[in-house]
Amino acid sequence: MKLFYTPNSPYARIARIAVVELSLSDRIEIEKVTVRDPNSNLLNYNPTGKVPTLATDDGFILSETRIICVYLNHLNPDIKIVADISHAFLQQLEGISSGLLDGIAVWVREIRRERHEQSPGIIELERSRALRVLNYFEKISDQLDQTPKLAHITLASALGLETRLPELQWRQNYPKLTRWYDEFSERPSLQVTKPEI
Repeated sequence: MKLFYTPNSPYARIARIAVVELSLSDRIEIEKVTVRDPNSNLLNYNPTGKVPTLATDDGFILSETRIICVYLNHLNPDIKIVADISHAFLQQLEGISSGLLDGIAVWVREIRRERHEQSPGIIELERSRALRVLNYFEKISDQLDQTPKLAHITLASALGLETRLPELQWRQNYPKLTRWYDEFSERPSLQVTKPEI
């Protein structure tokens, strides 16, 4: 089984964290690839060229982070990282965390474009969205714990984009969320998957 990733993809980081948290590191080969490269080995497996991509032992190619995490959790059902319908609050957190991550990823991509190609409207939309979601998580931070659930992993991966988006400056306004994130980030799975600067 093989998991393809790029070091700075927050989506691939979530899958890599899941591999560690589910004690699957000895069963899954992790392969670093390039994207947007017509010669990338990834294209031999996934025509979308997106990470994460999981090539399973039974010949399936899985993409999209949550689908991969569900599959990985199936390989070690004794540890539950993906919330099921009986855990509606965690599913709610998964959805909101994913929305935060998606918005920040769009924001990062937009500001990396040439200045004359950037859309101020998109930047403001994603900035406003991120602040609303951060306000939400600050308010409910006492309900966040340190268990490695997909919701928490996704939230931490989104917040970890602070190194690539200094414009966000979220730490100074969200002290409770900062405390939660700093503690959660000490987990070995997050330490070994830190993005490259």
